[in-house]
Amino acid sequence: MATVERTAYPRFPKVFSLKELRACYIPSAEELDWATRSTRGQESRLGLLVLLKVFQQLHHFPDLDTIPASVTELVRISAGLNPGTRFGYDRKVSPTLFRHYRVVREFLGIQAYLGTEANEGDSHSCKPYPVGHCAVIVNG
Repeated sequence: MATVERTAYPRFPKVFSLKELRACYIPSAEELDWATRSTRGQESRLGLLVLLKVFQQLHHFPDLDTIPASVTELVRISAGLNPGTRFGYDRKVSPTLFRHYRVVREFLGIQAYLGTEANEGDSHSCKPYPVGHCAVIVNG
């Protein structure tokens, strides 16, 4: 049976090995350069890098409260950020979190599902069938 971390809806494991943390959550030089160009300030850079690394592993953005401190601390140290740099977003005042979601998707070349052409459909897909037309339903 597959572990919860490796299912269609992966979650963080209860305990990380140091090897797994290093392999999955240390940002590359390219990612560090991108985050530096994309943000102002250390807290914003930490947030963006954590969201990037977490999205690369889980393939979705989890609730921020579920991101383990070990992940944020490893990203902070790897990025050379000050020890007092905290991870978090003020969602009541600032739209930064949602801007970071968008920037991470752009960096990874991923298009958000909501609002895409897949949801909107094309113009001929909504046309009704002509009267007397029988639809063939195939069950697999």
